Amino acid sequence: MGSNIPFPFFGILKSFKGILTITDFKVILSFWGMMLMCRACSGNPPDPLSFNSFRKSVLQAIRNVSNPTEFVNEAIKIDELRFNTGDEWGESHICREVNNLIFNNPDPGEGLLLFILSCWLDMQAQYITVWTTYLRQARNWIKDKGVIPRGDYSPTKSHLLLTRDTVRSYGNISRWFIQKINAIVQENGQSRGNLYRLVGEMCNDLYSKPEVVDSLKWGHLPSNFSGGDHKRFWMLMMFLRRDNSVVKCLFTRALNKFPDGQKIIQYWYDSRYFDPKECELPVDGRVSTNWNRILSKIGMSNLRTENRSNVAKRARAIADENNISPSVFDAILFYSM
Repeated sequence: MGSNIPFPFFGILKSFKGILTITDFKVILSFWGMMLMCRACSGNPPDPLSFNSFRKSVLQAIRNVSNPTEFVNEAIKIDELRFNTGDEWGESHICREVNNLIFNNPDPGEGLLLFILSCWLDMQAQYITVWTTYLRQARNWIKDKGVIPRGDYSPTKSHLLLTRDTVRSYGNISRWFIQKINAIVQENGQSRGNLYRLVGEMCNDLYSKPEVVDSLKWGHLPSNFSGGDHKRFWMLMMFLRRDNSVVKCLFTRALNKFPDGQKIIQYWYDSRYFDPKECELPVDGRVSTNWNRILSKIGMSNLRTENRSNVAKRARAIADENNISPSVFDAILFYSM
């Protein structure tokens, strides 16, 4: 077995001094997991069978919920299933395009960029169109072989152009993440709010929302930038930070192509530097509807609300009480109907 351990793994072990804490072991195990191929890399990408199995698990979880404690517990189980398997990317209409152009792209940096652009494009559009037609158009656009996807739709166009210009300036999306994550760590160390600080950098360079940048760069979440205000942004952030399967593998391979990429990946997936509990619940109409439906079922009608920002805030309050990320509730809410 020893001959199969990647060389960098020994470097990680040597970096720890004295007695290893539980958190140290988690970092080591996380890195070890990153050195193994994900299912997409190993020729077993998410497919319709795995998606259907995941969806059935969600529906069974909803049937099991009859009180607030069960809601939280079932949400955690489904969240872990989602991010440990990547099954949701096996949806029959999108799985082939997503695997070929994103997760199994020969250039992981391009795959990562296309994943980001697709998240920006996923606004007021059918998801099948986003992750097939718009994805193909985005691939052609970044190669200067086509026009900007949804070019007549200003809410997405501004983000697409900003991201493209930033990537051209840095040469690669991976270099951008490496420089920004490293700068945050060097300035703030192991600190709360670091994930918000990176969000601020993204709102300055990738997602056109300059009015929230200053507050975010101080490590604070502005009241007008909740998961209910910017669903697609927080969907992206949730996958980049919390996924343990195909998205994590893609992000890791993209950054590992460059000097210091391995070190940056260690920082990124270490909760002492970037706390996943700072990931907001991405709230759209579907999530909001199911939030109200489930709360009525479990006797928490007082937390019902038609305001998506309030859904995000109330989800954050419940998450804080249970020491989990608000985004833990996303899978059980999104896939329960």
